[in-house]
Amino acid sequence: MGRSPEGNGPRPRRVRTYLTLFALALILPVLGVSFFGLNRMAAIEQSQIERRVIQIAQNVRFVVDRELDRALVTLETLATSSELRSGDLGAFHRQAVLALKPKKAAIVLIDTSYRQLVDTLKDFGAELPPTSDPVTAQRVIDTGKPQISNLFKGSVNGLPVFNVEVPVLDDEKRVRYVLIMSFQAAYLADVLAEVRLDPAWLAGVTGSDGIVVARSQKQDEYVGKPLPVELFEQTKNAERIYPAVNIAGERILRATVRSERAPWFVSASVPLSHAQEPYDRSLFFAVLLVVLALMLSGSLAYVFARLMARPLDKATHAAAAVGRGGTVQASRTSLVEANVLIETLAKASTELNERARHSDFLMRELVHRSKNQLAVVKGMALQTARESTTVNEFIGQFDRRIVGLAQSQDLLLRQNWRGAWMRDLVQAHLEPFGAVTRAQISGPDVFLDTTAVQNVGFALHELATNASKYGALSNEAGRLVVAWEALDDGGVKLTWSEHDGPLPHMEQEGFGFRVITELVPRAVNGSSGLMFRPHGVRWELTIAAGHIIGNPDGQL
Repeated sequence: MGRSPEGNGPRPRRVRTYLTLFALALILPVLGVSFFGLNRMAAIEQSQIERRVIQIAQNVRFVVDRELDRALVTLETLATSSELRSGDLGAFHRQAVLALKPKKAAIVLIDTSYRQLVDTLKDFGAELPPTSDPVTAQRVIDTGKPQISNLFKGSVNGLPVFNVEVPVLDDEKRVRYVLIMSFQAAYLADVLAEVRLDPAWLAGVTGSDGIVVARSQKQDEYVGKPLPVELFEQTKNAERIYPAVNIAGERILRATVRSERAPWFVSASVPLSHAQEPYDRSLFFAVLLVVLALMLSGSLAYVFARLMARPLDKATHAAAAVGRGGTVQASRTSLVEANVLIETLAKASTELNERARHSDFLMRELVHRSKNQLAVVKGMALQTARESTTVNEFIGQFDRRIVGLAQSQDLLLRQNWRGAWMRDLVQAHLEPFGAVTRAQISGPDVFLDTTAVQNVGFALHELATNASKYGALSNEAGRLVVAWEALDDGGVKLTWSEHDGPLPHMEQEGFGFRVITELVPRAVNGSSGLMFRPHGVRWELTIAAGHIIGNPDGQL
């Protein structure tokens, strides 16, 4: 490494240079692994193509042999017919016509001198030429076993045909006739079409003499033509799969299997370019990766060099935004120190803005609740005035209700107007009557919202007032039980029960009666029940789940 002009250390380089070297150090191993992976994938894909060529050749052989088996079964069945044994060839002709299913085939009966006796292509009795394939017929006569011919030109229709032949034996097990099912080569091409190959793939059948019997493509152009000598030698001698040049002069990858029924070679092939496509694609991607890697290393070095100057600019703008009272969004940059600073500024801006919004909320809430309180006070004054017969009586009742209302407001104020705990609410409204020590208060921790606090507070105040005048708090022996419990639907059930007091009494036309039986249940979306029992008043109230706050500490 070069040294600086002052000789005090390595020669300084630009950040972009180091970033470029760093990018190359990272990319080169990745490129090596990618090249290996691409080459391996190409080898696997080519191996799959080779296996598929072999599999298709075997599938085609199965289809071809299946058709030959069907023909043999049909012929062997006809060979045992009574018409044939009795020599009634006219009846046998009709029977053969009915038994013949393939449209591109015919059933022929010849004697041991190769003379055609029956041909389903002709009416019975018509003049028929000798068979065009005496070689296969003679093999049937000599061996007494079924034989299948190579391709030849038919003597009746003049088309390329092949024969499936079986012997017809007499009573002494000697060959009397040869029964033939003669197929046009086009029929075998239709059979090959059942395999449903991709357009680039080709299946074919070649006779033992090297003549093309059938092809899945361009049947009419190549049927009956001999394979090139080199290709035919490969067909006879090759094992599994091999590269070759087909009859059309195309380079191919070819697999050949022998038919189990006929002296034929069944092959499947695919253009060599298609088989080599995985390697070509691998090479293309390898070159593309190199080009992209070089472009990326240079581009990223340039980009990152510029990006390293931006985080501090972001932090500066964030600080200015905090000073203006704006909101700073936490964002990630390329420098950890800048990220910490921006995140701290974002938290600070969020807290400051939350405080400002909370202050605005409190001011709006104060105005709103002041209006509500004035409406409540007005309603209380009107209802109290209707119940009072004198001014002093009005002042006393109104003063006590204002005190009760103030108790609820104090609780709300302590909780920043979020609500209040049920236990604090009960104790606050019993305390002015000196009833806290005479009351049994129990229940789980339940935090009520502001609506429930105000309305349940009204009810508790009216119940305590009635108890001090007429109920359990009007004598020394009386006591109270105030309890609440959680309901399955998330609501709460509150119970006020008086014991050991005088006979229960409550003015059912008064304001207090309406508060605990109508107004409060309606306000908390619940229901209430008031019972007058010998030992005292019992009042129950259900409070809907919507008025229960589950996490008061998370509220503002």
